[in-house]
Amino acid sequence: MNMHGKYTSQVIDMGFEQQLVHKTFYETLVETGERDVVRALGEMFFAAHRDGADLSSIRFAQGEVYFHRRDYEAAIFKWEQVHHDDLRPWAQKNIADSCYELGRLELAEELYRSIETDSETLQAEIMLRLFSLYRELGENAKADDMIKRGVSRYPDYPNMTEWARAFFEEQGDWESAVELALGETLRTSARRWVDILIGYVEQGHARVMAPERFSRCLALLYETDRVKFERLVQALWNGYRDGDLYFSWLAEWNRLYEELEIRRDYDWKRIPVLLADAYAGLMKGPYRLKELVEVAPPLVKSWMSLADGPEAAAAAAALLAWSEKFPEAFQEETINDAAKRLVHAKRPVRETGVSLFDEIADWAEEQRAGSHFRFRWVVRQLSDSRTHCVLVAGASRHERLAFLRTLVGEAALAAPSAPVLAWRNGGELEVAKISDDQFTVFSSIDEFQQAAGGRANRFPDDVVIECAAPFSLVPQGIVLLDIGPLGGRASFDHEAFVSFSLADSVLFLLNGEDPLSSADEQLLLRLHERAPHVPMYVLLPPGDGMVDEEETARIVEEVEAHVRTIVPEARVIVYSPHAPSRKQQQALIGLLEEMRRCVSSVRREEAILTTTGRFIAHLFRQRAEAESRLAELVVWKKEMAAKLSGAIHQLGDLQEEKTAKAAKSFHTVLADMRGELTKAIPDLLRNMAELVGENSDFSRLPLELNDKANERLRAYLNEEVLPKLRVAMEQWIAAAEDEFNECQVFLHEMSEGFNAMFGEERLMLECDFRIVADWRRDISRLTSGAQIEKLNIFLRRTPGQLLLKGAGKLLGAFAQNKAMLAQKYKQLIETQDYIDVAETAARQLLLPFEWFAKSIERDVTQFFQAPATMLRETLERLELEIAAQEGELKQMRTNPEAYRDPLVLFGIRLRQCEQLAQAAAATIHV
Repeated sequence: MNMHGKYTSQVIDMGFEQQLVHKTFYETLVETGERDVVRALGEMFFAAHRDGADLSSIRFAQGEVYFHRRDYEAAIFKWEQVHHDDLRPWAQKNIADSCYELGRLELAEELYRSIETDSETLQAEIMLRLFSLYRELGENAKADDMIKRGVSRYPDYPNMTEWARAFFEEQGDWESAVELALGETLRTSARRWVDILIGYVEQGHARVMAPERFSRCLALLYETDRVKFERLVQALWNGYRDGDLYFSWLAEWNRLYEELEIRRDYDWKRIPVLLADAYAGLMKGPYRLKELVEVAPPLVKSWMSLADGPEAAAAAAALLAWSEKFPEAFQEETINDAAKRLVHAKRPVRETGVSLFDEIADWAEEQRAGSHFRFRWVVRQLSDSRTHCVLVAGASRHERLAFLRTLVGEAALAAPSAPVLAWRNGGELEVAKISDDQFTVFSSIDEFQQAAGGRANRFPDDVVIECAAPFSLVPQGIVLLDIGPLGGRASFDHEAFVSFSLADSVLFLLNGEDPLSSADEQLLLRLHERAPHVPMYVLLPPGDGMVDEEETARIVEEVEAHVRTIVPEARVIVYSPHAPSRKQQQALIGLLEEMRRCVSSVRREEAILTTTGRFIAHLFRQRAEAESRLAELVVWKKEMAAKLSGAIHQLGDLQEEKTAKAAKSFHTVLADMRGELTKAIPDLLRNMAELVGENSDFSRLPLELNDKANERLRAYLNEEVLPKLRVAMEQWIAAAEDEFNECQVFLHEMSEGFNAMFGEERLMLECDFRIVADWRRDISRLTSGAQIEKLNIFLRRTPGQLLLKGAGKLLGAFAQNKAMLAQKYKQLIETQDYIDVAETAARQLLLPFEWFAKSIERDVTQFFQAPATMLRETLERLELEIAAQEGELKQMRTNPEAYRDPLVLFGIRLRQCEQLAQAAAATIHV
């Protein structure tokens, strides 16, 4: 084999590919240490040429040398002459590299893409070069596609994944960066890529990726590196928390827990805390119960199995609480295991009943479900360790109040009808009335009784009356409590029994006439069952048999023995509830002092939890009652709206009727007056004939008669017609006013009826009677004087009048003709009909009244305007209320979970607290 053949065999050896990559193939052809590589290759070229050998390898090497010397065109020339099958693709790639260096990027891209080769190294190199070229061109989408293809095909190729990582980070493409790190972790199990992946997740770059994408990686780390497994779990948990994929992550964790069989065979540092925080967040977060049911039970199961120390008890209590609500979510073995763990685990610093109650009460206020001052008052009393509450029970309430009167005086009678009464020794007199909705403080008993309506007034079932005053016989810190329904027919479900949990001790008054009757025994038993750990003291009224101390001690011993068959450890003391002796009183005060020093924190905590449970049940009932009341209210308001709408139509009909009636009667007056005028005025004018005589100046007679006729007509109108018209109009106004008064009475009755139905003064239907005064003023003005123009009565151009007027001028100077002329004038005056004159006079006289008639409809409308407006506005307000309440009712019915689910979760948390409290008191039974 000649020398060139040796070189060719080296080319096809895969060990040379990295030399081809770095363009150092020429080093295999020249001696090490050769200074003039170009000259050496040239000599080798001529030698090979003489031998007739293939010159491709030498030309390839010469191209590399020229490339390193940045003589890119010479390099291209040499590589274009390479025809050897193995070197040809590399030569094409190098030509593309040269074009790239020369800035001819489009040509370089075309050359890179035209290369066909089976060499994976060359293919990887081409991808990297194209990646760099696209970045140079600013075509990041193509660069992204190329580097992802490179990573997919040749992830082990040098710099491939590093360049991809740097590019993704530079572009802010964190999803691709995370996918890269995730894929490399799974492919290589390299700690470096695990750390990079965890770093990405810790920085929050994975929060939009589906949690199941990390499952294989987590499974791998669980088997190979649990420290990093915990770190990645923590990073994912923190990243997904409060995000849209949080529940998907919780579901994936629950699946991994079962699939990987994660147990406490490793000292977990982070995961138990994550589980505890996650559970707390779920229970306090804005989540629906149907969402939580899917993830919470398996979550508490994994929490319980991995938790240690105090947290194990909290986890076990949580599991037991959930198992009571959703037993199908847990196996019996898991529940039994939780019970055992709860017994043997260290006690955690658990959620207190007070904090849970406050959270529920604040939530209820936010839901506009009331302020619940009574429940807050009870819990505040229970959380005050400086007080000791003594429940006074037994006998009749009258007897109990008589006994309390011996300690607090007249204050015992302040509000005997209140369901719950409480007295405490305080600095200044203060009476508080406490209900679910109100907390009112009074500075004196008189002020309280005045506001409450006297002693006989009954209070609602949820009322507590607390009286604080300087009671000298009540030790400081003692609260005396009386619950009215105790001993009566009311069951322990009565609202007043919310306050029963306050009792730190019980003073039971026996009936003086029949001590330890069956009723007393039954009540003692019920009290003991309801509060088995509350100390009980029985007050025995002195009877006829207690003649001396020895006999009294014997009777007390017998009664005490009998009482202890019902309530073990009960004590009996002699005390007269109406007139105690000084010795009895001192003994009772000493007993109260002894009680004050005994407050059980365990019992108080249990009482707070019991009260919280009653509060949750109260909120459930309240919601159901509120929905029922709201539905009834909507129906009732719709009925009221229909009645208001009917009233509006009724008022419109009434207004239309009164308008028509007033207008008709007014027009009747005018028509009667017009008829009278058209009849009287012609007679009045015919009587003007009496003014004509032989002595009349016939040349001026028509003018004189016309003037006198107008004077007589005005006098008639002013002296006879207008007074008569004024009387008629006053009668019309009086009749209209009577009609208006009837309408007002009707509207008053209507408003009273509606206000009675509304339960408040919503309607004041007052009409506008000013129009009656306006009418009187206008009629007085219109009838004060006739305003008519001078009429042409005897100067009209009728044939008869024209003839007499001419004859008067012609014959007036002749005496013998005056008698005849006078007779003709009289005849003419007496035979005229004057109807047109009468109608003109009537029209002018009555025209203002006609204008007045046109305003009657407007005036009557004004009279009814205020009631009509008030009815319409009331209806509009009512319709708005109906729409709002229908929307609220629809929300309540279509989305009951918004109210119910938080209460269910509060109930589970309460049960968890109760489990821990019972475990603390060592009362739980496995």
